[in-house]
Amino acid sequence: MPERRLARMTGYGFRSGGFDKAVLAVGSTEYHGDHLPYGTDTMVAEHLALAVAERVEGLLVLPPLPFGMSMHYASFPVAVTLTTETLMRVLREVFDSLLRHGLRRLLIINGHDGNVAAIEAAAREFRVAHPEMKIAVLEAWWETAAALLPRG
Repeated sequence: MPERRLARMTGYGFRSGGFDKAVLAVGSTEYHGDHLPYGTDTMVAEHLALAVAERVEGLLVLPPLPFGMSMHYASFPVAVTLTTETLMRVLREVFDSLLRHGLRRLLIINGHDGNVAAIEAAAREFRVAHPEMKIAVLEAWWETAAALLPRG
């Protein structure tokens, strides 16, 4: 299977890959107890992004955004956090970069509860300003997965 991850790709690989859409995993870097790594949210979202890319032709996997809005975990050791405004600005600038390079369809896979509002607001604002850009958001994969699982 050809490389789909932009971070591992050459310029030739991108130009010859036929990419017309992208997926962005957004996570966090925060304490998840003594049993899970700090990057759990980012790693899960990235894994989901790669799984989607295996099934969708022309889908470019962007490097994951490993920081999010984690102020509510600030009392735990090394919760790296962005303000809501900073996260929204980073996202809008990523959207703008993609649009400038002809990628007009984006799927965001969020892996962290604290990011939901900022992602939704940034995507909504950008869609209004740039209706030619289509942005879909899987804001809480854990809720979507739970709805698919049998109860009991």
